[in-house]
Amino acid sequence: MPAQKDWRVDIAPLIFFAIVVAAKTYYLIGYIADSDQLWELLSDDGRRQAMGGALSYYLTGQFSYLAYYIVSTAFDALVFYSLLVRRSARERPKGFWENVFPLITVFVPVVGFALMFAPEVRAVLPAYPAPFLRSMAERVPDFPFYMDLTGLLIGLCGAAFSIWAIAHLRASFGLRTAVRELVTSGPYSRIRHPLYFGEIIHIFGVAILAATPAALYLFGLAVALQAVRAKIEERKFLATVPEYAEFQRRTGFLWPRLF
Repeated sequence: MPAQKDWRVDIAPLIFFAIVVAAKTYYLIGYIADSDQLWELLSDDGRRQAMGGALSYYLTGQFSYLAYYIVSTAFDALVFYSLLVRRSARERPKGFWENVFPLITVFVPVVGFALMFAPEVRAVLPAYPAPFLRSMAERVPDFPFYMDLTGLLIGLCGAAFSIWAIAHLRASFGLRTAVRELVTSGPYSRIRHPLYFGEIIHIFGVAILAATPAALYLFGLAVALQAVRAKIEERKFLATVPEYAEFQRRTGFLWPRLF
């Protein structure tokens, strides 16, 4: 008999991700609608030739941002859907570390990086040392462009990997620490926490984009929070699912085990 759905348990995260998906979709539609210069450029051979080498920089930046927001919006939409259709837990979360702490690991990086990109906050955040920036600019022409592009691509890869992981979790996904079903397919055949692995890569890309040492500190905090959250989950699975010990033996923790 299939397990019942329990979407009512986490109504607050459901509302949160619904708002996030709506906001990102609104931004995407507005971004595409306001990109008149991009669409005119794509249809005007003369303007493209006049831009010369700058054209590749411009188009790479525009389409990288577009791809990143499409993938990150798809991930948030998949999280919302998974929360909506998930199975009831075999072993429900108990206490602060299983109920509240997992939500902290989600909201701290989301809220922290959102604030870092706010103009009022960016104005007071420390910048990278000027000698370092000058040195990199001398060694790498258009260093800011390549730094942004690197952050976008890393963030895109992380978000795409997280989508792959959550697509295999599906109805077993949850924000709080609960035992539903042991998933061993897809990325879970090599790594026990591929969703967190993808999130760490994604957050690292965002930290590069933020272009401030404060973002690297927040990234380090986010990694530590995810590692603690994963350990708490493993303790619960080991106590509830007999086959988890064998699964633990043949897979990596927060990184893939290749051999």
